Amino acid sequence: MKKLFLIAAMAVSALSASAIDGYKASKVTDNMYISLQGGVYEPLMGQDILGDARPVVRLSVNKYFNTVMGVSLYGEAFINNNNNRNSFTTTNFGPGQKTVVDFTHFGANALVNLSNLFCGYKGQPRFFEVVAEAGIGAAKIFGTGDEKCNFSTTNFALDFNFNLNNKWQINLRPAVEFQHDYATYNDHFYYLNGQQALATLTAGVSYNLGDVFTAIVPRDQAEIDGLNAKINGLRGELDGKNAALKAAQAEIDALKNKLKTAAAQPAPVVEAKDNSILQPSVIYRVGKSVIDPAQMAQVEMVAKYMKNHPDAKILVEGYASPEGDAAKNQALSEARANAVKTALVNKYKIAADRITAKGCGVTDKLFDEYDFNRVAIFKDTTK
Repeated sequence: MKKLFLIAAMAVSALSASAIDGYKASKVTDNMYISLQGGVYEPLMGQDILGDARPVVRLSVNKYFNTVMGVSLYGEAFINNNNNRNSFTTTNFGPGQKTVVDFTHFGANALVNLSNLFCGYKGQPRFFEVVAEAGIGAAKIFGTGDEKCNFSTTNFALDFNFNLNNKWQINLRPAVEFQHDYATYNDHFYYLNGQQALATLTAGVSYNLGDVFTAIVPRDQAEIDGLNAKINGLRGELDGKNAALKAAQAEIDALKNKLKTAAAQPAPVVEAKDNSILQPSVIYRVGKSVIDPAQMAQVEMVAKYMKNHPDAKILVEGYASPEGDAAKNQALSEARANAVKTALVNKYKIAADRITAKGCGVTDKLFDEYDFNRVAIFKDTTK
């Protein structure tokens, strides 16, 4: 019994193993193999070696928890060859058994990949590897009458695996199995010779349901700390830019409200220094030379004046407020005067030779209201 407990402890150890060797599996099905094998088994004591060889079919599910340790759950079916002898003891159980399968065996084994244990794992399964198995199981013999034979087992095996790729393996598996405890037949006890044993040799294929182990990239804590500091710095910079953007948006909203208020007010009346200056004037937005739609009424008044006075000739003077570069303000004042002339000619069909456009640069003297000095004014040069 001590041997059984030792084997069970090995299986529990395999189940609790983790990827401490630098490799990991992402899914439950990674490194989980389904194996189907067929072969023969033969009692090791008191039998005719060739005469008692019988066929066996083996199905197992094998799961590796790291590159060395794993566990295997298996089932074996021993095919009846009607040889009238039980293969585990010299006791004759009477009439030949009629069942197709007259013996079954189930159990769990711990797996140790000896190739990876001693030679290491290089990121991919090697073409050839050797795996050791050890575990416990339970067996049952079927007969034609009331007889029954149940016993526990321990078994040891070597798996010679040939990895065709990350999915398929070809396996060759020699194993030795020991039977324990009592067997009963028609209420009589038959002891299985203490350490009755049999040998099996099976071969088959295995299929991996998932992927193989992949390397765990070690963390560089200094690099992680550096990246976190950089992220925090970028967050602070972004917060500063958001605050600046919010302040700029507030300034834009204030200017829009101021412009809306100015556009709604009636056009300022120029205090004429002489009678050549006409009353209408066109006010412009900051840095703009495009006539605001609200100011077109002033241009229309001048056009009407010129149509009512066919001999009149007009001088359009454009101005800019003092802020900003002087050269740019000079060009801006010229553009404002030319914009008014273009509107009079194109929209109101006033002859171009009756209009002179002149950029007068900057001023803050025309109006007390600072913003009103961004303006174009009109003079009748025939007076």
